Amino acid sequence: MRLEEGTFSQDKYYHPRPGPGEKVPIQILNFRRVFAAWSPKLKSTLFFEKAPEESEQEGLKRVREVVLLQVYDWLSGREGIIELTNAEFEQFMEVYEAFLQKLGEIQYSRPKKGRKTENLFELRESSFIIREVKKAFFFR
Repeated sequence: MRLEEGTFSQDKYYHPRPGPGEKVPIQILNFRRVFAAWSPKLKSTLFFEKAPEESEQEGLKRVREVVLLQVYDWLSGREGIIELTNAEFEQFMEVYEAFLQKLGEIQYSRPKKGRKTENLFELRESSFIIREVKKAFFFR
């Protein structure tokens, strides 16, 4: 995923969408803050490195700052992007920091909260015990 052109459409990218009650194991590749806006002409969300200056003249609606999370979906075997709000990003960072300390597997789900769907991340700790390897001489 490259944002070198300054704008790109989310239609070109895969979006992991777990079903109700389903959890998808993901690997985090990258994340970055961008601006998102809905384009009624293209009927898709566009992402920008910088906030669009004249969004109403271009026909863009709902301009907002979001975090794009670039992930690898282990079930589908594809790279994809997940759009996060600031609150969802804070919850993700808590899980990600725990992942960096304890290791394991980050699982992604999308439970419904009323009429909205929320992005939720959980850490499934590894069943393997990680031990420190000590230096030693090997003899024949």
